[in-house]
Amino acid sequence: MDDLAPDHVRAFIARTRVAELKSRGWRVLGPGEEGSILMEGPMLTARAAVLDAPIGGIFDDLVARALERADARDRMAARRAA
Repeated sequence: MDDLAPDHVRAFIARTRVAELKSRGWRVLGPGEEGSILMEGPMLTARAAVLDAPIGGIFDDLVARALERADARDRMAARRAA
């Protein structure tokens, strides 16, 4: 495995996404865990942006969606009560 380029990412990819990632330049390294394949692909171009907010960005989106769902439930409850 020393022949792999250091600027690549290795990850277990779901079998359903293998064709998509192969079209983006990823290559299959071998079998992975159940339902996945070990693949290697180019380093993410937005890596600096990912490191600036590694988890915060994910949670911001999840919180925004949860608030939207809560607001929708509140509106439905208000309509039913009226």
